[in-house]
Order: sequence, then C-alpha cells, then structure tokens
Amino acid sequence: MKILIARFVPPILALFVLVTVPSAIQPLMSGPNQKQVGKANNKKKTAAQKKKEMDQRKKARERAEAERKRKIQEEIKRKQAIEAARQKRLQAREDEAKEEIEKCSIEAKGMDFGFQKMLESREMLHRCIRLMDLKSSGGKSAKIKLKLHKIEEQFKSKGKDLQGVFLSLEKIKNSDAKTPKGGNFETWEKTLLEVKRELTSISSALKSGQSSNKSLARLLLGLIPEYVQAGIEFSEEEKKLIKKLTSL
Repeated sequence: MKILIARFVPPILALFVLVTVPSAIQPLMSGPNQKQVGKANNKKKTAAQKKKEMDQRKKARERAEAERKRKIQEEIKRKQAIEAARQKRLQAREDEAKEEIEKCSIEAKGMDFGFQKMLESREMLHRCIRLMDLKSSGGKSAKIKLKLHKIEEQFKSKGKDLQGVFLSLEKIKNSDAKTPKGGNFETWEKTLLEVKRELTSISSALKSGQSSNKSLARLLLGLIPEYVQAGIEFSEEEKKLIKKLTSL
C-alpha cells in the first residue's frame, strides 16, 4: 500500500500543478490590460461628458441671454406705449384748450356787438347831459344843475371803468393768434385761463355798463319835471333826443 501511494501521488500532484498554474497565471497576464482599457474608456467618456456639459452650459447661457434681451425689448415697448399714451393725453388737452379758446373768441365777438351798443347808449347819455346842462344855466335851475352835475360825475366814473374793456375785448377776439407758434399744451392752457378771466371781466363790465346806462337815463328823465316847473322848454328835436332815454 505504501508502495502504491509512493508511486501514484507524485504524478497526481504534478498533474494538479499543471492544471491549476496556467489558470492562475492567465488572470495575472490579462488583468493589467483590461484595467488599462477600462481607464481609457473612462477617460473617453469623461471628455465626451465634459463637452456635453460645456455645450449644455453654452446653450443655457444663450437661452438666458435671449431671455434677457426679450425682457429688455418688452420693457422698451412698455415704456414706449406709456409715453405714446401720455403724449396722446397731452395732445388731447392741447386740442381741447385750442377749441375752448376759439369758443371764447366767438363769444368775445358777440360781446363786442353788445359793447358797441352800450357805447352808443353812453354817447346818447352824454348828448342829453350836455343839452340839459345848457338848459340849466338860469338862476331858477341851480338845484337842477347841481343834481345834473352829480349824474355827470357818475357818468364819467363809469367811463373810467370801461376804458380798458375795449382793448381786452380786441385781445380776446384774436387770442388764438397771440399764442406763440409751437406752444405746448401748458402754453395753450395758460392762454385759455387768461382768456377766460378777461372774458369774465369783460362780461361783468358790459353788464355793469348797461345797468349804469339805464340808471343814468332814469335819473336824467327824473329831472325833466323839474325843468318844466322851472319854465325851461325843449324843442321838438330836443324832446326826441330825451325821449330816446326811455329805450335804454
């Protein structure tokens, strides 16, 4: 038995070594080559990934820049729209002011007719005062003359009040022409305010003048009975002139 073991064990061990050693050597020989290939593949993937990431970042920057420009353009358009709306409102105010000034000019032309009529009435009053002053030169008419002079003072005082009305009226009639060319809405609105103030003043002066004429006419007519009582006579022409006072 020992002899058999001694004879067969060495060949078996040798066979085992021959079988196992190559299989162990093969991984040692092939191992480094596979790792190197893996590392190379990893390097290739990393470079591609980096390029991909760079491209993605570039596209992201481009999208961000495009969005920024889009917002800038939207903001510009928004501001332009706001400015256009503002200019439209200002132009509307300017047009409205011009239209109102033209209306004031037309109204002033209508007042001019009334003003001229009022001046004609004052001229008639002046003629009557002069006539009655001449008639009251006698001694019996001293009281009449005193009353007449008081009426004349009222007449003259009202005349001073009316001195600037005609010039103001002429100014308003041509107020649109007096506005500087190229004036903005503020210029036109300022002109409109001035025109309205002057127009109001003229209207008030015109009414006051007409009222004064009627009051003076009544005072003069109230003196006629005193002239009659004083024995002062008037010719037919003078009577016609005095009678016109009743129409004021």
